[in-house]
Amino acid sequence: MKKIILLILCASLILSTACRNQDPVTTTTSSGETSPTDELIVDEAYIAGTGSAYLESLFNGEYEKAYTVYQHDETMTNAINPESYKAFFDDMYSKYGPFEKFVGAETRFQGDYGFYTTGVILETSSMNANVVFDKEGLIAGFNFTPFTFDEEIDSVKPTGLVEIDVEFGLDDWPLRGKITVPSSDGENPLPGKHPVLVLVHGSGPNDMNETVGLNTPFKDIAYYMAERGISVLRYDKRTFTYGTQMAGLKDLTVYDETIDDAAEAVDYVSTLDYIDTDRIFVLGHSLGGYLIPRIAEKTPEARGYIIAAGIFSSLGKIIPYQLEYLAMIDGEITKEEQDYIDDMTIQAEKSLNPDSIGADEAVMGAYKAYWEDLANYDAVAMARQIEKPVYVFQGDRDYQVPVSEFELINDAVNDKDNYTLQIWSGMNHLMFIGEGTPTPEEYFVKNEVYPPLLDYIINFMLR
Repeated sequence: MKKIILLILCASLILSTACRNQDPVTTTTSSGETSPTDELIVDEAYIAGTGSAYLESLFNGEYEKAYTVYQHDETMTNAINPESYKAFFDDMYSKYGPFEKFVGAETRFQGDYGFYTTGVILETSSMNANVVFDKEGLIAGFNFTPFTFDEEIDSVKPTGLVEIDVEFGLDDWPLRGKITVPSSDGENPLPGKHPVLVLVHGSGPNDMNETVGLNTPFKDIAYYMAERGISVLRYDKRTFTYGTQMAGLKDLTVYDETIDDAAEAVDYVSTLDYIDTDRIFVLGHSLGGYLIPRIAEKTPEARGYIIAAGIFSSLGKIIPYQLEYLAMIDGEITKEEQDYIDDMTIQAEKSLNPDSIGADEAVMGAYKAYWEDLANYDAVAMARQIEKPVYVFQGDRDYQVPVSEFELINDAVNDKDNYTLQIWSGMNHLMFIGEGTPTPEEYFVKNEVYPPLLDYIINFMLR
């Protein structure tokens, strides 16, 4: 049963996690417990009160209370029980140490679902815990995402760089970021003009560091490269900064989520007097890599592109693969796990056939317009149209994006001289080196982006 919770917690969806329900309505009483009601108002106060009480029960080890007092929808009820809660949390504590405290809290709504999020601090890791409520007030999902509430995770900033706070973007959606610039004294940029790398996030509401637990891959890249003469721009993703406002946008597409802001970032760095405008490069990671062909179309001023662990088929094909992989980590798929995979596969199939999606229906956290747009996107065909230098790389320990995705683009562009393609041994999706069977747990163990990979990217940019 522990694995089915892992599937629920780790499924890589676009904007959020949501599940169907048919269970009776419940509401929070003054004691913090729940009871049936005919008139439930699922408002911000309900979500905050019930969500915090439910998480307190889980992290206090009161698994029976978490399961029975705070009622779940049908999918969650069938997928988990108090014993499976205990198994999951025991395993988490064995890896990351005991629970220490909650940090911050926020609520938001998306369609028929409400979300309660709080930061969780463990002895050796940190993350956000998210509780999803359906319109009847039932718990319809529970997952972890990168930690966002506290100050940035402490790290020692090298003396060979200066970090400058910036703001750029569309008038209605300004974004906060940092540009890391080579420096001799840690206070002033080195004289002259420097190449620059713009970093574009993967799926989900990522901060500028692409924070996962104690890991900050984009900050790793920025610090390493700036010490070696390359400026780097990283920024908070629009869905991170404006999650509540964007949640209800039924016309949202990947242009709104990622592409337009990447183009704005390239435009912004081209205005800086310490940037070599002949050497502007864009690195897209995961979803960002998938969208590089479209980003290239909107950034003619860029010199070249880097696709890091990008997919080339479709999100609707990758998500069922990820879930099956997680379920098979121990060598078997239970009935509960298969039921969950089947449910998510139905959603994934809908994403591939957007005509089947209702006007007000959210599929894997996104509405019809999102999937209609991607149904008309052929990443491989557009990648072939890029004439500027492109470096595509993939790790052979990446369970989120299989090597078969790399093979798709390799076969498609092997006749094009502007492409360089490479598989890195031992590398996972976060560009970390490891050993053994890759699992989500390793994302929450402190690591760093592989330095030889970054050296290769620097050489690619300086050719």
